[in-house]
Amino acid sequence: MYKATKTVNIRSLFDLVRASVRRLRSWHIYVSLLVPLLFLAYDLLSGQLGVDPMRSIEKSLGVTAIYILILTLCITPFSLLTGINFIRFRRAFGLMSFFYIVLHFSTWLLLDMQLRWVEIVESLTRKPFIVFGMMGFLLLIPLAATSNNYSMKRLGKYWPKLHKLIYAAIILGGIHYLMMEKTLQNDAIITFIIIIVLISLRFFKIRKINWL
Repeated sequence: MYKATKTVNIRSLFDLVRASVRRLRSWHIYVSLLVPLLFLAYDLLSGQLGVDPMRSIEKSLGVTAIYILILTLCITPFSLLTGINFIRFRRAFGLMSFFYIVLHFSTWLLLDMQLRWVEIVESLTRKPFIVFGMMGFLLLIPLAATSNNYSMKRLGKYWPKLHKLIYAAIILGGIHYLMMEKTLQNDAIITFIIIIVLISLRFFKIRKINWL
């Protein structure tokens, strides 16, 4: 009796969540994902970014980008498991991840390197983690450019194939994150493990949990 009641309560809770998600619009996602940027701006203006604020900004933008990209990968398995349709928001998550990657890259190019092209080329040859990051960024450009209804219609069956590049891009981003510091950091290791697990889920058939 208790188990049946508990199951009903859980189902009722998920029904409420589903109803709430149905009322969400894409612009809610875009606005919500700007919150990390607002917090970063507040930390900058209040002097809470330490002795090297430029470095803190650069890292924060990059980490935010990869976290949002991870959330993008979570959407399909989560929707299949729970029956909560977040798939229609996948484009918003992907584009906002790209937005933060562009900010991360721009911070490195304009504030860190200050358009010193000789040093930029040297960095690409001497620092492999920058090469991995750059490769991931380049792979995401065509994905961001074709994340619209017009491109989906024009590309047809090739559109899903093109967007599978997200898996290579996020692996490269994870390697970039792992190699950023001189020693491996726990958060970077955990992030990379999560990326591998999420990509591995593609090879399993995910079904909705019956009691949801």
